[in-house]
Amino acid sequence: MLFNIFLGLSVSVMDGIGLTMFIPLLQFVSGSGRSSVNEKSMGALHYIIDIFKVVYLPINIYTVLFMMVIVFSIKAALNYWSQISQVHLRQMFIRKVRYELTDSLEKLDYVSFLELDAGKIQNTLTAEVGKLYNAIIAYLGTLRGVAMMLTYVAFAFMANWQFAVLVAVGAYLSNFLFKKIFATVKEFSINVSKKGHIFNDYLIQSVHYFKYLKATNLISDFSKKLKNLIDETEKANGKIGASQAFTSSLREPMVVLIVAIVVAIQVRWMGSSVGSIILSILLFYRSLSFLLGIQTGWQGFIQNVGGIDSVSGLNYFMRLKKEVQPDNVLPAISTGLRTADLVFAYGENVVLNKVNIDIPKNKAIALVGESGSGKTTLANIITGLLQPQSGDLLIDDISLKQYNLETYRNRIGYISQEAVVFNDNIFNNVTFWAEPTPENVERFWLSIEKASLTEFVNNLPNKENTPLGNSGTLISGGQKQRISIARELYKDVDIFIMDEATSALDSETERLIQESIEKLRGSYTVVIIAHRLSTIKNVDIIYLLDKGDVIAKGTFREMIEISPKFKNMVSLQEMH
Repeated sequence: MLFNIFLGLSVSVMDGIGLTMFIPLLQFVSGSGRSSVNEKSMGALHYIIDIFKVVYLPINIYTVLFMMVIVFSIKAALNYWSQISQVHLRQMFIRKVRYELTDSLEKLDYVSFLELDAGKIQNTLTAEVGKLYNAIIAYLGTLRGVAMMLTYVAFAFMANWQFAVLVAVGAYLSNFLFKKIFATVKEFSINVSKKGHIFNDYLIQSVHYFKYLKATNLISDFSKKLKNLIDETEKANGKIGASQAFTSSLREPMVVLIVAIVVAIQVRWMGSSVGSIILSILLFYRSLSFLLGIQTGWQGFIQNVGGIDSVSGLNYFMRLKKEVQPDNVLPAISTGLRTADLVFAYGENVVLNKVNIDIPKNKAIALVGESGSGKTTLANIITGLLQPQSGDLLIDDISLKQYNLETYRNRIGYISQEAVVFNDNIFNNVTFWAEPTPENVERFWLSIEKASLTEFVNNLPNKENTPLGNSGTLISGGQKQRISIARELYKDVDIFIMDEATSALDSETERLIQESIEKLRGSYTVVIIAHRLSTIKNVDIIYLLDKGDVIAKGTFREMIEISPKFKNMVSLQEMH
């Protein structure tokens, strides 16, 4: 940034020298300087003409023209270098910001993520980063303008210090007008950013719940809410635009007015030479243009300050809530996992109360219980998403807290009730965009076979290259779940966690998913959170949770015999 400012200074120095050359040029053209140049008319800037004597060049119209061409050519080269430097600087800065936001989101802990709304995240990473980009452009332009303005002011003082002082006073007084406008624009900018967060949040919800809103005809009311937010945002944007139009339109008349007043004072009361006034006008017109350009640029910076506020605020929050973990890599799991007196509470609501369960390696266990019994919370602790208030999750009798969570999560396959399917083809969904090398293609088809999808994929016209649509809209619920299972199999995990993976499926589809799960038994550690008890008849151990306590455990047959509550659950689901 300092180097870019230096280049801006160099450009203005070359421009100032070039403008100074107009005075001797005018004298030669008018005939008053045929044999010599009137150095008095140039003030202290006559030293520039003295350079001709140093290099033994005659001072005439041709050498002056030649020097002007050289000086303005150097200025053009420096100006090009300066602008290219600004491009690279902006690219470097925006890349750094986007990398930091992406890294911060990646490292954000799960509980803190739940505190953020999706609209704020999306709006900040898209629109607000764009506003930040515009703010940086305006900021760099302002810094460069300040450097160039000060250079012209210095030249103007050297040519005619009285004229320079008067113009500086006029420029300073004009700044009060812009100061009030900037404060108003800043307020509108922050307001626009806040409205943008809210709009994006509601927009995401309208897409996510479109089916419900359409079916119940509530979508028209929801649309009105979106339109109101659009109106409020554009009203604020309109006021920002009006302020910008006012200041940009006022810019040139303000420059001319200040210069005109100062010239009148100089001619009327100070008796300055016409040559020095003309040179000062040239220099100060340039400097005042940059001054008002600085004011306009600063206004551009202020009107995008909401983007800076949003990006820095979100990044600060995410870095503050970074998931802290040690560097120790988790070794191969030999015996399995177990919980030791796990306690977890949401505020005053205790969800898990000293829970102890064993998850032996390559065994299938099930967690059952009514809604609110703590099943999903326990699964979230097993995945490392939540940290218990007390107690521990042990891997081969060593606390998970001793290991790097990322190396642990690499061993986990997670299948939720709402299958995760990306808007891409089957191969990319399963391999997570791996290169289609012979080895990866072989792994893909092996994962497809284990997920009972081979016949389905082979019957498609484009086979593994078949697109699945947004969130898998082009395939059935069961196929989506099996695609999710295939992805985790391709990932080569040790532990499968299935959180209500079949609760939203019909009986036939549930049977197919059950077949896929059966193929995992013996080769993987499987944890099933089940609502439908038919999916857990063959697991090795069932744990029944009730209000955060494990009240019974055993095989399916043992649970029917020892737990009246479990037996009643089986009866209610009409299982025989």
